[in-house]
Parts: sequence; C-alpha cells; structure tokens
Amino acid sequence: MVTRPRGSYRKTAQRREEILDAAFEVFSRTGYAASSLNEIARVVGMSQPGMMHHFDGKAAMLQAVLERRDREAGELLSGRTDLDFLRGLIEIAEQNRERRGVVQLYSMLAAEATSADHPAAAYFAGRFEYVVAGTVNALEEAAALDLLLPEVDPRESGRNLVALTEGLQLLWLHNSAIDVAQSVRSEINRLLTTSI
Repeated sequence: MVTRPRGSYRKTAQRREEILDAAFEVFSRTGYAASSLNEIARVVGMSQPGMMHHFDGKAAMLQAVLERRDREAGELLSGRTDLDFLRGLIEIAEQNRERRGVVQLYSMLAAEATSADHPAAAYFAGRFEYVVAGTVNALEEAAALDLLLPEVDPRESGRNLVALTEGLQLLWLHNSAIDVAQSVRSEINRLLTTSI
C-alpha cells in the first residue's frame, strides 16, 4: 500500500518549492549578496514572516537552492564509473544548455563564494573537491582499463577538466554559440585511447 503525504505536509512541501523557485529567480537576477528576503517574499506572494516559517533565513534558502541543483546532477552520475562517468559529465553539460538561469546563478554564486565569509563558501569548496575527486577517480578507472593515454596524469587532467568545464560555462553565458558539451567531449577524447 502506497501512503501519500497528508494534506498539510503536502501543502508545506509545495510551498517550500514555490519559495525556492522565487529565491532562485531573485538570486539569479541580483546575486545572493544583493538579494533581499522582502524581494523573495514579494515574488512568491507571501509575507516575510510567513516565508520564514519554511526557511530560517536567506542563507538556508541559498543552501536549499544549491542542494536541489546538485541532487539532479548527483542522480545522473550515481553508480557510474570510468568512461560512463565521463559521459555523464557531457550529459550534464548538454542539459545545462536548456537551463541558462541555473548556470547563471551557479556561476554568480561560485564567484561570490570565494569570500570566506560568504554563506556558501564551504559548500562550493566541498562541491569542487567532490567533483574533482569524482573526475580523477573516473580517469584512474579508465587508466586501469588501459583506456587512458599513458602520458596522462589522472589527477592533473581531472582538475583541468573541471576547470575547463567551469570556464566554458562562463564563456557560454556571454556567447551562447559556444558548445560546452562538445568542447568537454573533445577534451575527454584527447585523454583517451578511444572516443566517447
């Protein structure tokens, strides 16, 4: 028997998602530092105290927005190894073509979060560490299968691949003719004894 969320819980969950949508819109437009709780409340159509019933401040909203974005990417990469993981990175880049606002918000926040006192500083440091480690691991797995060119250092190449992807996304925000997914695919193929 499948149980469904009770009425008030379902409404609360739906309202939280609406608040996150509004926070995403405001953060995307003005960045985290320049955004205000009043503006988010106005966009979602509720009072600030009512909104604070669901989130304990702007930093908590930011954390939830970032976690929602990462949950989607995490699901796509879950359980994937070696070349399949690397294909997943290309798939994420392809999906991002249709999510300009998400990429714009992410890029803006990643730059803001280089300040140690930014509420997302630890989040981005951990995220970069996680993504680089996953990419390095996939390249090491490819090397164990003799799919990586012998002169390629998985650690250096993994870090460089993440940096390339991040930089290409920023360039794409300024010039939508840039094909991030194809450029990432080309760089990965340059490291391999095969093509993906």
